[in-house]
Amino acid sequence: MIRTLKDLLNDRIAVGKIVNTHGLKGEVKFYPYTNLEHVVRNLTNVVLFNVEKKLFYNLDVESVRKANKFFLIKFRTVNTIEEAEKIKGCEVYIKYEELPSLKEDEYYFFEILDCEVSYESGEVVGKVVDILETGANDVLVIKKGKRETLIPMTKDHVLKIDKKGKKIIVKNVEWL
Repeated sequence: MIRTLKDLLNDRIAVGKIVNTHGLKGEVKFYPYTNLEHVVRNLTNVVLFNVEKKLFYNLDVESVRKANKFFLIKFRTVNTIEEAEKIKGCEVYIKYEELPSLKEDEYYFFEILDCEVSYESGEVVGKVVDILETGANDVLVIKKGKRETLIPMTKDHVLKIDKKGKKIIVKNVEWL
């Protein structure tokens, strides 16, 4: 039995948001949070949650198709535009285990966010608050108080990532 909403979402991750309806037969326009298209194409059973309305739905996906940077999703029990309107604004959650496996040196952003970052010396740099995608490599945005530090996610700068322990060890950079 689910006691709280936190219990429902505890083993799940948001993979996108329903941003609009599409057509009259219940399809919705889905904006993905992931760049892994097969994660969206393989959606089967999902939990939808709308933070503002405090509503959730457990739905089965009938079909998924690409539409520019969006996807169009049809859920089995959503068959009219009026029913689709009710789920507009909901985030779509899947179980963590449904995410593709990663190689040793790969990570999902959610695994890195909120990690405590320290230099080799043990001095705490702060916590990861964001990750910038620059094209060449990702860049950690680390905050401690009002101070913000940017560290490139390269082998030259990041020495160790402990995803389970939420800790990252980096080289002390010369320019700081």
